[in-house]
Amino acid sequence: MGSPAQNRVTAQDFYDHDKCPHRVFLNHFGDPSEKLPHSDFLNLLFENALTHEREVVADLAYEMPREVTLEDRALSTLQLMRAGAERIYQGVLLQPNESGIPDLLEKVPGNSRLGDYFYKPVDIKSGSGYKDEAKGILRTDYGMQLYHYGLLLQAVQGTFPPEAEILNRDRKRILYPFDQFSAAYQETLAEIRLLTAGAKSDEPALASECGACQWWGHCERVLVAAEDVTLLSDVGRSKKVALNSVGVRSIRDIPSFDFSGVKLKGIGPKTVASMKLAAISVLSNKLQVLAKAALPDPPRKVYLDFEDDPTQELIYLCGMWIEPALHGLNYHGLLCTDEAGEERIWAEFQRLCVAIAAEDYAVFHYSPYERVKIAALERRYAVSERDALTLFKSRMVDLYPVVKHSAVLPARGYGLKRIAPFVGVKYSAADAGGAQSIVWFQEYQRNPGRQDVLETLLTYNREDCVAMKSVEEWLRQL
Repeated sequence: MGSPAQNRVTAQDFYDHDKCPHRVFLNHFGDPSEKLPHSDFLNLLFENALTHEREVVADLAYEMPREVTLEDRALSTLQLMRAGAERIYQGVLLQPNESGIPDLLEKVPGNSRLGDYFYKPVDIKSGSGYKDEAKGILRTDYGMQLYHYGLLLQAVQGTFPPEAEILNRDRKRILYPFDQFSAAYQETLAEIRLLTAGAKSDEPALASECGACQWWGHCERVLVAAEDVTLLSDVGRSKKVALNSVGVRSIRDIPSFDFSGVKLKGIGPKTVASMKLAAISVLSNKLQVLAKAALPDPPRKVYLDFEDDPTQELIYLCGMWIEPALHGLNYHGLLCTDEAGEERIWAEFQRLCVAIAAEDYAVFHYSPYERVKIAALERRYAVSERDALTLFKSRMVDLYPVVKHSAVLPARGYGLKRIAPFVGVKYSAADAGGAQSIVWFQEYQRNPGRQDVLETLLTYNREDCVAMKSVEEWLRQL
């Protein structure tokens, strides 16, 4: 099934497999006419990554294969390696069943078929290079891609490089030791080979990555037609595999299935009860009330929503809807476009905390995100109003777990955008969302005169705050 070139395992396959194994199969064998256009956010990421790569490479001395076909470029790359080029940009590594195009191949002293040197791969990334920089945890998807390049280099030079590097957004070199990726790579490679050969297709499963995938239109049709179990909230790929193993393939199978006689990994009695309630709600298209929400009801209420751009590690907007109005305003949108501005909005945020410190109030937010962002700002900058900030944090109420504890909704998830229609909220922008907010923000960064873009950005944030208000009021009426 498929041509040898079509079946080659690429570094991209490892990145895609990390997100969704079925995507690997579709990229090799799916109908291209079914692919959706890239979202504005993905286009922005590609553009930023390409710009960053060009800027980094512009400061480096390198040689580059100039030929057109992949095969000729691979031969040219080998010739450059044999000639001892110090650095090769966009070199092609080609084997009958695998291929790769690392951003850079860099010459390292040592022994190989080439002489008293060998090459190691270096990729240029517009991110930090870490999954968790504070803990020093490297990204597995990057590690897999680099390891793939390492094996391709070994086939050419006879020496497997012990490590690779990521050149990150700050132009810092992040070391990727290969020994920590070996076992995972071999296990994943075996699965990818089956997918790229067409011997296995895997199956679609609804996940957070789906909305950014070009194959989502195709997969959504398949999932809806099958009434797939992952259309239920909190039932992801791993639970789907477990359920499928005992014959539970559809949402319709769940309410009547006797789970007492089977033992499924990650699916205990509480999960079973939750799944059954969710299945009944979806099949009947009716909300089920579980419990009355326990919410504080003070005279003043604050609805808090942060927006951040992870590509710049910048919190660019802190929005608060305050009732009754504070300083003559219900909506306070604290916006910045750079790090200096971020420190400024942090100071303004603390001043607002001081302004309501003497009052009886509650702060509503949705998900742990706001607490995480406040903690990040505390780490980055000094806290000038410790007592008021501590009080503010003690008054914070996360509405997300309250919703999940109070009701079962016929929805695919419990994110704010998912439940908004159930509480009568409609956003002004059809593409409203956190990713699109970043697109608007970066457009405003480039063109500060675009007041229309600024207004769109602030409107979205304000509507998020008001949506939380609607959720809070809806919860009280259950």
